[in-house]
Amino acid sequence: MTDLSAIEAKIEDFIFQVPVRTALTHIKAVLPEGTVIYLVGGAIRNLITEFFHGYRPPIEDIDLFVDNVAGDILLTELLPAGRCFRTDLGGVRWKPAGSIYSVDICLLRDFTIIKKYGLKPHLDNLLNALDFTMNTVVFDTGRGRLYERNALTDIRKRRMAFNTKMLYNRTATAYRTLLLRHKTGFMLSPGVFDFVKQAIDLETLIKVRQILANRLGSRTMRAIMDDYDRICVFEHFNDYRRHALEALAGDL
Repeated sequence: MTDLSAIEAKIEDFIFQVPVRTALTHIKAVLPEGTVIYLVGGAIRNLITEFFHGYRPPIEDIDLFVDNVAGDILLTELLPAGRCFRTDLGGVRWKPAGSIYSVDICLLRDFTIIKKYGLKPHLDNLLNALDFTMNTVVFDTGRGRLYERNALTDIRKRRMAFNTKMLYNRTATAYRTLLLRHKTGFMLSPGVFDFVKQAIDLETLIKVRQILANRLGSRTMRAIMDDYDRICVFEHFNDYRRHALEALAGDL
């Protein structure tokens, strides 16, 4: 069995878990026939991390993108009232009753990056628009097929690199960068290191701190800020890289 087929089987096993299967069954039931549902990003990234390295960050939510939907459909009208909240990505967050996972659902045509840059709602454009290479993993839940853009390579290397320049805004990118660095512990690429060092100004940092505190609590916010401070100690990427490689080796 190849790595790809083994990873696809691992994702299928995850989808077969009752909380995920129940959520997908409900979503498929309320959407038109022929709708394509993609599982994207974080949950898959964590499963692949476990496949390569024997550990994974906790999976707290699943991200779904919905394609091939005709007509004007509002997700908030299709999902249980009072359990859906709009997200920054253009979709909704749904917490199924009794589920251990929150579910972020977005129509592909409503994805903020797709809309901001006037892209056609297409699988290739979704892969092109995802922020980091480690997140460029899209699983077609109907066909059982995994699509990726260098994600397997970078997850194997535990490397965090930008996948696109089509970013939403500086604050959102800074928030995502610091949060995902904290969650994964992956080593920053030169481009991400330069972004952290040069693009996160004081105003942006204050905004990010507030968002982190509001969403995750002050303890997690402080842990993320401590990690940010440790990164900023290094003036040059090569110095940071040596330290990061030593830290990764110590985790093995």
